[in-house]
Amino acid sequence: MKYVELLGFLAGCITVVSFVPQVLRVWRTRQTRDLSLGAFGLLAAGSALWLAYGVLTRAWPVIFTNVSVGAMVLAIIAAKLRYD
Repeated sequence: MKYVELLGFLAGCITVVSFVPQVLRVWRTRQTRDLSLGAFGLLAAGSALWLAYGVLTRAWPVIFTNVSVGAMVLAIIAAKLRYD
């Protein structure tokens, strides 16, 4: 594996892990009142576009990161729609 790809995977992992506490908190407390649906919608759209870019360029770190971030963001959106 190239060092550049390794750097990309490391950055992606840190980005994904940064969402875990928020997802866990939202699903544990069922409190989403202070979360912006619009902001998370834009984040989901951006993640989808980055995923498309990653697929088209075959950039595995970008693909991995945005599949994972997209799943986290969708989990937060689902909680927002369910509990708000």
